[in-house]
Amino acid sequence: MTCKSLPRRKPVDIEAIREYFSDPRTVDHYVRAVANIGLWKAERAVFEERILRKDRVLDLGCGAGRIAIGLWKMGYSRVSGADFSPDMVSEARSIASFLEADVSFGIEDATRLSFGEDAFDAVVFGFNGLMQIPGWEERRRALDEIFRVLSRKGIFIFTTLDREDSLYREVFNDADNFEHDLAKNTSLIEEGDRLFETEHGTTFMHVPTREEVEQELRKAGYKVVDCRMRSEIAREKEEVLGFSEDCRFWVAKKRAS
Repeated sequence: MTCKSLPRRKPVDIEAIREYFSDPRTVDHYVRAVANIGLWKAERAVFEERILRKDRVLDLGCGAGRIAIGLWKMGYSRVSGADFSPDMVSEARSIASFLEADVSFGIEDATRLSFGEDAFDAVVFGFNGLMQIPGWEERRRALDEIFRVLSRKGIFIFTTLDREDSLYREVFNDADNFEHDLAKNTSLIEEGDRLFETEHGTTFMHVPTREEVEQELRKAGYKVVDCRMRSEIAREKEEVLGFSEDCRFWVAKKRAS
């Protein structure tokens, strides 16, 4: 998806993010992705390698159900989806019902999950969803909650953009770019923050470095077991390349105590 950023007058907050993901244009975009995009080749490869068919899987930030329903189509029989946008969850439920997909969907805040400990063997936070939570304080809450609901040998799979890849290295090395200037753009909270104007409205994304994410995972008690760019895992079709820029796939598990 090609975007250009749009400055805002106040720091972005979670309600602004929720508003974007409840906008009918955004919801429709994600609904169409279920049918027109489906699982990426890289997603399918990582899931095949890391998640057993019998595992209890949570698709966090599920949107309209692209990943959760894709997992069900792959033969995963214990899949749940969760999103903080009631509109997204409503559409995901409708699509699952139409397909007769045995996938449950619920409204959840990633920083305050309602599930108990040891509820899932795998948690997937796809399409850079973790980095759409504003501020590392809140992202750490999400990491802690995911850690809590994962089983002892559970796997956490998520993606991020990468501030050091060729595209974003150029963007963030532009000293005159107001879009990432913390001193001038009061919409931003931390280095690496950007606001993007899309055809569906304005949304937020934190673009981290690899070292930044590794450090935060260590602090939260995770061990990184795989870390590759999507382009290193699979050659995606044009529809996927138009839907999302190249991103980094992370696979982490709980460190042995």
